[in-house]
Amino acid sequence: MNVCSKSPASTKRRQSGAVLIMALMIVSVVAGLAIKFTGDYQLGMAKAESRWHGAQARSYLLGAENLATYLLEQDPDPAVDHLEEPWAQEAPPFQIDGGWILASVEDAQSRLNLNDLGGTLDPNKALTDPSRYTEMQRRFIRLLQTFTEQDVPLNEDEAVVILEAIVDWMDPDNQPSGFGGAEADYYQGLDPAYLPANSEFVSVEELRLVRHVGPELMELLRPHLVVLPRGQSMNVNTLSMKLLRTINASDRLQPLGPTEVELLRQDWPEEGYHVDVQSFLSTPAWQGIGGSPPDTSGLSVNSNFFLVSTTVSLVDQRRSMRSLMMRASDEFEVVRRIDVY
Repeated sequence: MNVCSKSPASTKRRQSGAVLIMALMIVSVVAGLAIKFTGDYQLGMAKAESRWHGAQARSYLLGAENLATYLLEQDPDPAVDHLEEPWAQEAPPFQIDGGWILASVEDAQSRLNLNDLGGTLDPNKALTDPSRYTEMQRRFIRLLQTFTEQDVPLNEDEAVVILEAIVDWMDPDNQPSGFGGAEADYYQGLDPAYLPANSEFVSVEELRLVRHVGPELMELLRPHLVVLPRGQSMNVNTLSMKLLRTINASDRLQPLGPTEVELLRQDWPEEGYHVDVQSFLSTPAWQGIGGSPPDTSGLSVNSNFFLVSTTVSLVDQRRSMRSLMMRASDEFEVVRRIDVY
């Protein structure tokens, strides 16, 4: 009987093939691991770099805030604040390695304070009776009527309705004001449902939750509103043309016309600002406007609150922050910071 056996050469070739396959498998595994480890390393480095640049950007934001604070503290006369002072001047972007920094300061009291719109509305007075409202409420009603050239023109009645809803948003009771008010029953019927704050506003964006305030109206109102502690004055030296139109006699709910407020600006003092409220009231243009003298309650020529806006662009990072600064004696302190996206 013949027994067939494999030749040594054949066996050697088979063993060599197995070793080659094993080597290729090992190389493939090592290459795969190398690619994975390299990818993980690069991702980790990218994250670390992003965090590093983010931390740098944050430091630059705080540095720009400190610079703005320094400019505010250089005010030679805190009794009068106006747009000719150093803090109000527009500054170009400051170049840094890998980007730039931009900072600007705005008088927060050049806006209308939402928290001054609270207060009970007398149900026994007509909706169009000016004595039903505080002067700040009247100014808000007038402000709403100045958007006639926009897509959401509002008349006096519609403006009153919006104010009533704001009053109800802030007051602690559950009784709607007038025809436009809204309390918990209204907001609970929405989808999604929520409750009114029944307290002061904590941000301007909160206004978007109030009945009648749609996105288009919110977009128009946002640049003219601020949230501050109650009882802060409006600085006539820094008011925009639109907010100057809200200053009128206490027996009127209508804003000044564009021509009338232009007369006021033409009669502005040569130095560029009023030294006191009486100087503003004595502007000759008021005689040409006619009617009763304007109600100057809640007006001033100085401010205690300022908005500092800072933006940093660093490599692939872009960060913005808004800080509310409060004057405390001769210094300024940060009341709150908000990251802007």
